[in-house]
Amino acid sequence: MDLNLAQVFLALWHERSVSRAAIRLALTQPAVSASLRRLRVQCGDELFVRTRYGMQPTSRATEIASVLDECVDTMRIALGKPGEFDPASSTRSFVVGYDGGVDYALGSQLMARVREVAPNVTLTARTVAPGTMNLTLDRKEIDLAVTIYPLTRPDYATISLTSYRMVCVGNPALVNLPDSLQLEELCQWDQILIEGARQHSAFDHALRNLGFSRTIRLVVPSFGHLPLLLGKSRTVAVVPEYIARAFGEMTDLRIASLPDIIGPRDVRLLSPLTIGGDAGLHWLQSMILDLHAIWSA
Repeated sequence: MDLNLAQVFLALWHERSVSRAAIRLALTQPAVSASLRRLRVQCGDELFVRTRYGMQPTSRATEIASVLDECVDTMRIALGKPGEFDPASSTRSFVVGYDGGVDYALGSQLMARVREVAPNVTLTARTVAPGTMNLTLDRKEIDLAVTIYPLTRPDYATISLTSYRMVCVGNPALVNLPDSLQLEELCQWDQILIEGARQHSAFDHALRNLGFSRTIRLVVPSFGHLPLLLGKSRTVAVVPEYIARAFGEMTDLRIASLPDIIGPRDVRLLSPLTIGGDAGLHWLQSMILDLHAIWSA
């Protein structure tokens, strides 16, 4: 099999979408579709069938995927050696998975830095739903993971990037936030909640254990909705400190400290133990570690 076709097959296997596979490979959708047609002829099978839930693999594709994934990983490790990756000329694509909204702080900084030193590299920031990072790694949908959850794996190294606390943010033109809030004061404000925090909010769990509860007036899909809504309504939001700092660079939102009821939480990088054999991933990991200054800004 043409190795380029193998990469297209694996991109379709992981993404289950021609358009997302094209982005992952830095190709056009017609190019991916043409490669899929070649794959179907070569394998004598449809391989991926379009459904309302995306491109679903056939049983033949499932058989191929497990073997092909391992073979490509083995070849990458065998051929890649430290020092052989040239970011200035490379056209490689990388996918970094983030949860907890870390991409708002780290992701944008990383992308800007990669554009400076590796103009032809494609870097995708993948938002991973709470509690699903392990599954995402199992499916090899991402190259590196940045997580706020206590996830450990025997096949991945864990590197602490920073610790953070929860803070309160609001628009000073609409809410008179002091420099710090006690829990009783916090619970008097109408608040916005991120949808994923309904089940995964350690802060709210600790708050309830102390006999307090927040008044939630709005629930939004992601942290990205907060600046606009906080700018137009008399509400506040409790967010990780790195989120508040990132939004503070773009808006006039005010930050109020809160009692530390859950203790410092870690942001951690997960990278494959085989990264030493992949010069490209080794470079990307170094780029992330070199951005540690953003956490103490």
